[in-house]
Amino acid sequence: MNEYNLDSFLSSLFEWIEGFVVPGNSGLFSVKRNSKKVTLYGLTDMVFNLTIPKKLQAYLYTHSELDLDHWINAIQSFQDPKTGWFRERGFNFGFHFKEHSTAFAIAALKLLNAEPNFELRYKSKLITKRKVRNWLRRAPEWGLLFWPGSHRGGGLGAIFATLGEDSYPNENFFNWYFDWLDEHADPGVGFWRIGWNQKLKKRITKHELGGSIHYYWIYNFLKRPIPYPERVIDSTLSLQNELGLWDKDVSYCIDLDAVFALLRSLGQTNRYRKNDIENAIIKYLDYTITTLNDKKFLFRCYDNTHRLTGCLEAIAEIQKYMPHLFNLKDHWIETLDITPWI
Repeated sequence: MNEYNLDSFLSSLFEWIEGFVVPGNSGLFSVKRNSKKVTLYGLTDMVFNLTIPKKLQAYLYTHSELDLDHWINAIQSFQDPKTGWFRERGFNFGFHFKEHSTAFAIAALKLLNAEPNFELRYKSKLITKRKVRNWLRRAPEWGLLFWPGSHRGGGLGAIFATLGEDSYPNENFFNWYFDWLDEHADPGVGFWRIGWNQKLKKRITKHELGGSIHYYWIYNFLKRPIPYPERVIDSTLSLQNELGLWDKDVSYCIDLDAVFALLRSLGQTNRYRKNDIENAIIKYLDYTITTLNDKKFLFRCYDNTHRLTGCLEAIAEIQKYMPHLFNLKDHWIETLDITPWI
């Protein structure tokens, strides 16, 4: 079996990053290429895009105009001191909910050994079991918009998990949180399928995977078993396409979702479908490594900072469990073991 390397990609990474630097802003970043506006997602994505392949210190060393404290302060400047939410001016990139942008900003700050400046005021609404269960039932979207809606339920959980026990609304918050989720997971497919639209159809889609993963990250981080891991494996494998991806022809966060769901669920089982999972991983890598090493593909298809982040994390997740597949100088950093959000 050939070992995968990413030499070409890594040699192009800093040049790719330069396309998102905002002129006149000490090397800070926008989420879109050739933009004049520093954005929260540009700042936070680049923390992950450099941390995961272990290139952050090398980038800082070769870019003296980028001061790390200024980078941290720039991320913190997007926090509303009155509410504690992080958000971009106007709409968040990709119309992400404030729960997503806040969890993502706090995760990036943790990777930089920093913290938010202000406490999240919303936590006062989640101090009892009844309030937590009502919030889970009503606040996250469980139907047509389950995938983006899970950014709310998962994002808020990730905020508290990242900040630690002192940030919890109540010391029992996560017991209530996981108990409700366990009760509502579908034993037939593993994922959550409690929306009205899912009750009308039997076929699972990438939306159930993309929605469920935002809870699985927190399950794993806090060492709570994922419900029905065998069914999660079955469902995830069934969604892989002919290219080895889980959506179209450019690897992004949904592929991380699949890889994480497969490998972490496998760890909870007695080698359930291990060969099928390994074959699915090989199929994913055969396509993805080739495209990342293709400089033209990289610059054309990864035209915003956020799309690459999930892809790199998927590779780090695979390397963690299957290091023999890679010929890399450095062991990449699986940031989901440091903070349960990306």
